Amino acid sequence: MKRICPICEAGCGLTISADGREVIGIEANPADVFSEGHVCAKGIALKELDADPDRLRTPLVRKDGLLQPASWPEAMTVIADGLAAVRTEHGADAVGAYIGNPTAHNIGLSTGMGVFLGTLNTTNIYSASTVDQMPKHLASILMFGNAMAIPVPDIARVDFILMLGANPAVSNGSLWMVPGFRNKLREFHGRGGKLVTVDPRRTETARLSDHHLFIRPGADAYLLAAVANELIGRGVEPPAHMNCANWAQLKAALAAIDHESAAEQSGLAVEDIHHLADGLMKAERPVVYGRVGTTLQRHGTLTSFLVEVLNVLLGALDESGGAMFPEQPFASAAVSGSGMEYGRWRSRVSAYPEVMSQLPCAALAEEIETPGEGQVRALFCFAGNPVVSNPDSDRLAEALKTLDLLVCTDIYHNETTRLADVVLPGTSPFEDSHYDSFLGAMGWRNSARYSPPLFANENQPREWDICLGLAYVSATGNTPSPDDLRDFEDTVVAGAVARYTDDESGPLHGRDVQEIVGQIGPQAGVERLLDLGVRAGRWGDHFGRRDGLTLQQMIETPDGIDLGELRAGRLKEVVLHDNQCIDLGPAEILAALGSLGDEAPVKDLQLVGRRQAARNNSWLGNLPMLAKGQNPCVLQVHPEDAAALGIESGDRVKVSSATASIAAEAFLTDELMKGCVCLPHGFSEAADVDQRVRQPGANYNRLAAASEVDPLSITAALNGIAVTLEKTLD
Repeated sequence: MKRICPICEAGCGLTISADGREVIGIEANPADVFSEGHVCAKGIALKELDADPDRLRTPLVRKDGLLQPASWPEAMTVIADGLAAVRTEHGADAVGAYIGNPTAHNIGLSTGMGVFLGTLNTTNIYSASTVDQMPKHLASILMFGNAMAIPVPDIARVDFILMLGANPAVSNGSLWMVPGFRNKLREFHGRGGKLVTVDPRRTETARLSDHHLFIRPGADAYLLAAVANELIGRGVEPPAHMNCANWAQLKAALAAIDHESAAEQSGLAVEDIHHLADGLMKAERPVVYGRVGTTLQRHGTLTSFLVEVLNVLLGALDESGGAMFPEQPFASAAVSGSGMEYGRWRSRVSAYPEVMSQLPCAALAEEIETPGEGQVRALFCFAGNPVVSNPDSDRLAEALKTLDLLVCTDIYHNETTRLADVVLPGTSPFEDSHYDSFLGAMGWRNSARYSPPLFANENQPREWDICLGLAYVSATGNTPSPDDLRDFEDTVVAGAVARYTDDESGPLHGRDVQEIVGQIGPQAGVERLLDLGVRAGRWGDHFGRRDGLTLQQMIETPDGIDLGELRAGRLKEVVLHDNQCIDLGPAEILAALGSLGDEAPVKDLQLVGRRQAARNNSWLGNLPMLAKGQNPCVLQVHPEDAAALGIESGDRVKVSSATASIAAEAFLTDELMKGCVCLPHGFSEAADVDQRVRQPGANYNRLAAASEVDPLSITAALNGIAVTLEKTLD
């Protein structure tokens, strides 16, 4: 049996062997057109996740202060009553939702959750994006008018990569699906390519690079501005065909960042700036790429914007071998508006701006704590563990305890679900379908891949049906019967079809809604919407108007359908500003550049995070296959910093910020910039989460203040936290 791994952004193809319902083994699928035989330990460990006795399989409802097993109708009735009570007493905005990272890898959950959120009529939507990639989206909104216009390196043809704050040797891509990155890097080097990495830590990727530069956390914007100035000083201008606006304004703002101040702020030498500019200019096909290290910092949006400014100046944007815009077979119906999904409303307490219809996680605790109209009194948490993964975790946990209703959908009992009133169990990855609806637009190569469920489970609704049930409850106030749910799904599908037939720019414009509904292949499930979007897409059959792709063809081709190399010349498709120009000088970016000159160089010891191949944020810690080896939650310290504090490897160290203190085991390494310490994220000391194999560790996010954010996207500045160290005796 063939299957796409849904755990992370690599999306590797798997081959599954089973004896009835029992999974016997998992291997890489060498025939998968996208992953080409790559798989990591997380994909192999899905066997243990599927069989894990600790995985939730029954709804839980709080009774007499304790979470106890309940039937699905009972759980839905409790939710219906609790939701109605909050809305009646406090209004629609008193209901909030939190969207966890796994929803991006689950089409049933992400699409169904969208239906549910559409019934809430609330502005209080939060997601893991603001502890991850929101600066990337906002930079794309400001530059292109399109939050999803996120270019990726054309790894198959590029010959020089400047990579900042990214570690694809471990992640296999982030906002860039590139499974088997190490293999692709070998091919890249084999054709003479050069990789330069910039990071406070000599990461697994940096060890494979041709040159690595240490940089102080949060100083990437200074470096990028200085490199841009160096290029400008050498006569480089944006190519005329890119149709750029406000270049003169940006050029003037960049001029305020000279090489000396950039070097002082970043810890690099002026010569490093010259050498980077040399390498970029001499390369035939250069590209600049930045990821979590450039987004989870105090200048996340500005840094993300400047990454693409360099790609523009280099003529690399939307060109083969440069920073390109991948395509996926699924196409959404066009919606009206300019694509400027920013600042259309603001949070109630701190007036933080909305981005992509979401408010920042940094505001969640205060929106629960602060009385008044719009105070959050009920929260629906989808596949997330905000108590561990969000800033100022202790404060957020206390706030969640005060809610009138907390509903969590998850596959494990965790630090957040233990506070819930209702917990709805998600499915095993093998009991649900998979299509990369979000990340499919960020692949290293265009492809069409879909995995149907491997196993049926009559006792467990698929996550699409869970979300539809919640949407029905929200829309009607009643608990749905199976017939109610199917009728509701029919209404949802017909409404989706109508959006396509109303889209004047789309291939289904003017078609009869019921005619299209009647041609959709699956009889039920989120696959109906997937078939609709695929057939209305670039490669689709447009429902009989031409030969083309359908979901059925994808089902019949489990190794995937190769759709070719990334296509250049897409700027006219992805730039959604009314004037069709790339905006190089939006007011927000010019102001952010102006503020750089007012900052003093950071002198504090700074904490940064790190990704680990055997974990996925705050989960997968309960699988024996991934829990082997030494303590994974150690604090890396530079030997010179350790010597000054009398710390040795193996010592127990107290790490303190302005917000909290945690304890961790020290590990001395010179693969870290002096003045920085490094700790992985996703761990917790909590002991009552019913996961027997789980490895406890210090919760990084307890140290992060909710007020420390990127001022534009309000994304948490989780990298560069000022800390002190103290050797402990415990």
